Order: sequence, then structure tokens, then C-alpha cells
Amino acid sequence: MKGVSPLIATVLLILISVATSAILWVWVSSMVSQTPPEIPFISERVKIEAVNVNVNTVEIFVRNLMNNEVRIGSSYVINGSSGLTIAQNLSSFKIDSGDVVKITVELKTVLPKGVYIAKVTTIRGYEASYVFAIT
Repeated sequence: MKGVSPLIATVLLILISVATSAILWVWVSSMVSQTPPEIPFISERVKIEAVNVNVNTVEIFVRNLMNNEVRIGSSYVINGSSGLTIAQNLSSFKIDSGDVVKITVELKTVLPKGVYIAKVTTIRGYEASYVFAIT
């Protein structure tokens, strides 16, 4: 038996290479031409500017840093060393663009000396925190 002639083998190899290249080109070009998923635009941003501790309350002063209205969904006072929530305010507060609102969190006991964290979250999940100490 005779084998395949070198000319036919060369032509077959070229046809296989061209077909493979065409298939890869179609596959890669379809992946490259797809638009990337939409990147979410940050529409909420708040900052805790100050915290005032009274005997049975903690006042948290929150500023809206965006050009649209933001709603605070919850506010917390957290023990800085244990991470446990000491007090919370689950009331919703609206903050207009650039405004500052005072959120009062009621305490059940007087805060002992230590490090604490004031934290607020918007209804869409943005968080801001502020570390303060009682000395």
C-alpha cells in the first residue's frame, strides 16, 4: 500500500489549519464584541461627621455627600472591642443633598470607658462608620 502523497498531505494540513483558525476567530470575535455587564453607579454616599454622647443617648450627625436624596435605614452603636451591638435605631431618616441630619440612638445603660463605633446604613446598603472613645 502506498501512503498519501506529500502534496495531498500538505493541502489537508492547510485546510485543517484554515478551518480551525476560522472557528477560533468566530468564537473570539463574538466574545470580544459582547458589551460588558453594566457597572453600578454609586448613587448613595454618606459620612458621619460627629458623634455626641449624652447620659442615655448617642447623637450621630450624618451628611449626605451626593446630589440626590438618601434614606438612612438603620443606625447602631457597637462595642469596639467585642463587636456587639449595644443600641440601635431602625427608624428611616431622609437626608437631602448636602444636608446633615442628627440621628439619636437611645442607650439602655451608660456607656462605660472604652472604644465604640457609630454606624449608619442606607436602605440600599451603603455604610458609614465613626470610631469614638469614652474616657
